[in-house]
Amino acid sequence: MVRQFPHRANTSRIVTMVTKSSLTPAEPKRPTMGDVAKRVGVSRQLVGLVFQNAPGVGATTAAKIRAAAKEIGYRPNLAAQSLRRDSSNYIGFMFHSDHSSMQGILPAMYKHAKAAGYQILMSVVSESHSENDAIEELIGHRCEGIVRSSSHIPISRLQRLAREIPLVSLGRRLENVRAGMVSSNGEAGVFTITKYLIGLGHTDIAYVFGKSMRDAGFRLEGYMAAMEVNKLTPRVVTIDGDFAERGGANAANILLTENLPTAIICNNDQNALGLTHRLLQVGLRIPDQVSVAGYDDTVAKFPFLDLTTVRQDPDAMAKATIEDLVARIKGEKILSETFLTDVSLIVRSSTGKPRRDPNLRA
Repeated sequence: MVRQFPHRANTSRIVTMVTKSSLTPAEPKRPTMGDVAKRVGVSRQLVGLVFQNAPGVGATTAAKIRAAAKEIGYRPNLAAQSLRRDSSNYIGFMFHSDHSSMQGILPAMYKHAKAAGYQILMSVVSESHSENDAIEELIGHRCEGIVRSSSHIPISRLQRLAREIPLVSLGRRLENVRAGMVSSNGEAGVFTITKYLIGLGHTDIAYVFGKSMRDAGFRLEGYMAAMEVNKLTPRVVTIDGDFAERGGANAANILLTENLPTAIICNNDQNALGLTHRLLQVGLRIPDQVSVAGYDDTVAKFPFLDLTTVRQDPDAMAKATIEDLVARIKGEKILSETFLTDVSLIVRSSTGKPRRDPNLRA
């Protein structure tokens, strides 16, 4: 039996009918502020006040509104809210993705910004996203002020930027720029750790200086001062470019071609990690044959490293940064001001008394 097919005209009609019928379920409607208001039995305006954190709504009613919003899945459109306000309540934060110090500073920045009534908007600097790209992105999102962490932007550009928007530099001290500057007291921290090693009996102490790292010169000053006070000869290993793990490994290679010092201080923990790994590769024992110390207290905490270091307080740095920037946003501060936060020595197992034979190798 031969199957009969419909006439072409009917085929067109069938195709049309299939096209009109939806083969996929419709996208569910997003809950609105009106839905929240209806569920609680209040006005839409009252719901709006709650999500703007505005006064005038009782605590019990506000709690009911937030609970209802959570139940039905309503989330306020923060971008739309900022466009309707004269102020966005956003603080821009530009930082480098490969800096381990951000592990402690990021959550502290969120905490202190929230306490001040602001939200953090981040823009990360990477190989494909330059510092200028990051700044333009933050300005484009109507941030009221910007925090730049360890920036390499030229002073002339920062001077112009500080005239356009309130600015705080975190981890880089500036001159002739109307901005806040927040950094740990690097010179005091490295002076303390150098003094500690001298107290253990070390007299041949090398310092790894990553000259491209922002504020590295201040940390070097602390080392030089401690060595001078104790009438010891400084031994500085200067590395170009990468001041993190790769730079530390390069510094180790340089020191391995010389008489090995009894102790080495690195300008940050990442640097010390690279140096330690290289020394272990060639069979040296830490701290039996050489003591190693760092700065930051970031990767230093890892059990496999257990590094003696200088701890900079991320909470204190974030607090000073947010307070200074908010004052500039409100017009309470214009001129430059520098804040140096306290540091503390953290002693772990990577340091000990110097070896008896200065030329000992594994």
